[in-house]
Amino acid sequence: MAIVIDALAEAAISKLFQSVTSLLKDKVDLIRYAKAELEKLQEKLERLQKKIKDVEQKPFFSNERNRDLEAQLKDVFYDAQDIIERYQTTIALCERDKHSITSRNKVRKPWITLCSCFKEHVYASYQLGNEIKKINQKLNEIEQRKEMMDLLNPTPKVKSEDPIGGEHDNPRETTPLISTAQPPMGRVDDKEKVKELLFGGFTESSALAKDGVSIVSIVGQGGIGKTTLAKMVFNEVKEQFRNRSWWVCVSEKPNRMGLLQKILKEVSRETEELKGIPSLSGLCTRLQSELSKNKFLLVLDDVWELDWWVGEVEGILLGGAKESKILITSRKVEVSQGIGAKMHKLPKMSLDESWSLFLRVAKKQEHELESHNLKGIGEKIVAKCGGLPLVVQTVGSLMRTKGMTKDDWESIEKSEIWKWKMPASSSSGSILPGLILSYDDLPHYLKNCFVYCCIYPKDYEIERDTLVMQWMAHGLIDQDKGIDVEVTANQWINDLINRFMIEETEYKELKLHDILHDLALYIGGKEYSHVSISKHTRHLSLHAVDDPEVDKRNAMGAANKLRTLLGDSYIFGGDSFSKSHSPLVSIKHLTTNLKWLRVLSLRECWSLKLLKSIEDLSLLKYLDLSISKVTQLPCSIGRLYNLQTLNLSYTEIEELPKEMGELCNLRYLGLDYTLRLKFVAEGLGKLTNLRTLHRFMVCDDKGKTKRGCNINELKDLKKLKGELSIEGLCEVRVKVMDAKKAELKEKHELNGVKFYFNRQEDNRADNASEERGLLEALEPPHGIESLVICGYKRDGPAWYLDSNYVKLRMLCLDRCPSLAAVIGIKSLEELKVSWCPTLSELPSMPLLKSLEIEKCDGLNTIGDLPALESMEIDKCDGLNTIGDMPVVKTLRLSDLTILKQLPTRLPSLEELHFDNLPNCESTFTSMPRLRKVEFVNCPKMKIKGLIDELAGLQELEQLPNLVQLELDLVPSPLPLPSQVSTFMPSLKYLKLVDNTNVDGLKWGRVPHWVWGASQLKELHLQGFIEDISLGGQWQRLPKLRYLELRGFPNLKSLVEVNNITPQQQQNGTCPSDAQQQQITCLSNLQSLRIYSCPALHLPQELRDHLGGRLYIRR
Repeated sequence: MAIVIDALAEAAISKLFQSVTSLLKDKVDLIRYAKAELEKLQEKLERLQKKIKDVEQKPFFSNERNRDLEAQLKDVFYDAQDIIERYQTTIALCERDKHSITSRNKVRKPWITLCSCFKEHVYASYQLGNEIKKINQKLNEIEQRKEMMDLLNPTPKVKSEDPIGGEHDNPRETTPLISTAQPPMGRVDDKEKVKELLFGGFTESSALAKDGVSIVSIVGQGGIGKTTLAKMVFNEVKEQFRNRSWWVCVSEKPNRMGLLQKILKEVSRETEELKGIPSLSGLCTRLQSELSKNKFLLVLDDVWELDWWVGEVEGILLGGAKESKILITSRKVEVSQGIGAKMHKLPKMSLDESWSLFLRVAKKQEHELESHNLKGIGEKIVAKCGGLPLVVQTVGSLMRTKGMTKDDWESIEKSEIWKWKMPASSSSGSILPGLILSYDDLPHYLKNCFVYCCIYPKDYEIERDTLVMQWMAHGLIDQDKGIDVEVTANQWINDLINRFMIEETEYKELKLHDILHDLALYIGGKEYSHVSISKHTRHLSLHAVDDPEVDKRNAMGAANKLRTLLGDSYIFGGDSFSKSHSPLVSIKHLTTNLKWLRVLSLRECWSLKLLKSIEDLSLLKYLDLSISKVTQLPCSIGRLYNLQTLNLSYTEIEELPKEMGELCNLRYLGLDYTLRLKFVAEGLGKLTNLRTLHRFMVCDDKGKTKRGCNINELKDLKKLKGELSIEGLCEVRVKVMDAKKAELKEKHELNGVKFYFNRQEDNRADNASEERGLLEALEPPHGIESLVICGYKRDGPAWYLDSNYVKLRMLCLDRCPSLAAVIGIKSLEELKVSWCPTLSELPSMPLLKSLEIEKCDGLNTIGDLPALESMEIDKCDGLNTIGDMPVVKTLRLSDLTILKQLPTRLPSLEELHFDNLPNCESTFTSMPRLRKVEFVNCPKMKIKGLIDELAGLQELEQLPNLVQLELDLVPSPLPLPSQVSTFMPSLKYLKLVDNTNVDGLKWGRVPHWVWGASQLKELHLQGFIEDISLGGQWQRLPKLRYLELRGFPNLKSLVEVNNITPQQQQNGTCPSDAQQQQITCLSNLQSLRIYSCPALHLPQELRDHLGGRLYIRR
């Protein structure tokens, strides 16, 4: 067959047909002219649908000529849909206005108003008839074209040796799929080879040896697993670089300044908040400073070309600290050669490896296939996957849906699609037929959703809720009776993930593999665009487009039929680096020229001010203003009748107007971290379709004209889901009777509730019983999983101790001085309590995994916690008993002045932090998993517990995994260096502080056993007032890279000064062999930082070697 109507076109026809049919059924008062034209359109659509169903085979792509015809057809369908929806919106607003006016009874001559509404109704109906007539004429013209007649009356297909797609189709390379739950099979050897290249050192001829930065590349075909392999290496070696391991996705044609900003964002995340750096030179200076401090690991994923590398980027990265590593992934050998990297070419999977992966993904057993005579067919299918893990996974997930019959499996193995090729969007080549096959097998409803994902750039991580709400805005989700569309959409996302068509990242976000992005973008055709626009463009993304050669102003001008616009800060003004430049496109231009928008994202557009003209976007269903400086919404916001999603999270919004209550179709109101929001007007209770509401603020009236939101408005918000925060419960006179009307207990879809009894100095709560009655009336539904109570001053209501909250997993109590007990629910897994002085005891909790307690002076006893994994207790002066916790992994205790004993057996403990436990004398036994230890001001532990082990008295073999140790107390007797290296063979971080606050517990000098920790990489020493020299030992710490010295008032030398004449010592020349050996060891440091060591003299040779890695502050 020559041609196609693809799934997207079929969906457009079907949706339009449903709209026309519904309109003819519901609007019986349409004028005859409009009704006649709609009936003609209905007849044409019905005939077209029938003919399409009669076509024997409908592949989803065709030659370019027929794709153009298809685009024209869809344009007509979309135009008709826009016209009908605009008419429906106009009529709905007219009806609402009429009802509003008559119900208020404020019009002296209501018939005048009613006549005006009738006139508007008639005009809209007449305009609808005219525009539908034009649609019918366009369809007539298209139907008479020969290509259209061929489409609906196809001739028999003639077999051809050439694959569909033309002679220019060639294999292409793409970014590989990041590892899912299990690492790919057969990549262990490759991982070890890449690690060997990274850490194998330099050759004498290496151009990079003098720079001290090692660069390794993983090169291979798209879909072969380069990124997955890089992730495996990254996760295995990142601890060697502490917090200086960064992952940056470069992708196609990066802008040099944009890429530097991207790298700097990653690099600075652990230091300080990134400030605006508008210039390239400023970025270079800042990044160079950061990279030269200490060694780092930087992964540059998905590198396509080298224009961005030459010049500033190359100089900055290669000028980084010694022993730094850069790992890149690329499809192109010439990229690796151009950078000068040591290359690992990733081979395809063998047939055996591919077969094993196929069986795992398809969830089949080999003997099962043999028993059904399907093994041979399956092996042929796997062979056609070409040894590419991505294709094997995708096809394997497809076969999971097939029955165990020969016909089902042969239909895949013998499919013509294996011969088809389609040009990729980003380079010459073709999209792999195995992926085309998997797309073709998708249900029709998933095809549309999958293709929409290409609106986002390659490598973009999409928030799940964002994608769901945008699908809804475009009507892509079927509405099943009794099931929310959000639930259906999430089920469809999971289906796409299970089919390997979408990937879920580590942080539960979504992304498309590059090859699948090419596939979706090709199928979407001219409807989807990133900057370049045609008259067919309906969905436009300007995310991550920073090419200065692109004229975005003209691009926006051409896009007057857009349904989706994902804007960026460059278009609408301001970004996180430079918040001052003028926008290229004004909001007024947008509302004037883009009247058909359903989805509008102005996320991160800092210089943003909405105008009254926003009401002109009458079809808008999704509006994202998050992470912007918008402070107010215009009153015209209420005219957005169709709006389903309004995201104001992380904005500077100060007030929500009463017109918000007119958004009758709103389902999502994002108010996360709206810290400046102080007033919400009355009317929120009218949003009866609302599912997500992050914050419900009870507000007092503002003056005489603005009524504040009352607690009783919660009553009609019966469909709320997720978490709900109720705030302002003590800032206004909230009545108990109003709280009862809220019927919070009946909102069974909520899974979390937060109560905030915020207080000002002029606390206006009537009395104690009023506050208690208020919380009593706001009883949460029994199905909640989390509960937060903050600022509540009275004793607990009756429901607080109710045992019916069997699903409760998390409880947080903050500043509740009269709550003397914790809710007695055995299901609790996480508990946070702070500033609750009357709380005296925590009972045993069998499932509790995390416990945080702060400033609870009345607490004296904590019961057994058999499942606890993390405990953090701070400033609880009355605590004297802590029960058993056999599986605890992290233990942080501070400022517990009377605590004497702790559980002695902690076999699972990995991190131990004690600060100011002056009376604790516990004796620990076995701690084989211990990795980090910190003791500060724990004087009575000098002989007991862990310090016994340091002293070499017992259990020396029990700390094989310890990597970090911090002490300010003296082990006695002191262990020998040989003992330290025996029982702490993995120790990499050591901090010792001489305890100047406790008499008689001072080291005085750095203990000799320190030099036995041969694996040390970082050493911090502080307050050793008796030391004069630290020389003679540095060669025993060959792996040391970070050294910090503080408060050595008498320290004169870091190197051995014996056998050196006074004149040589004074001149810093003629070092002895011993001194030279120590200088060489210290010269390998990545960082030497010295504070308050006024007498210290460093040899000039050492200063010269260290250069910028040396920091001294007297």
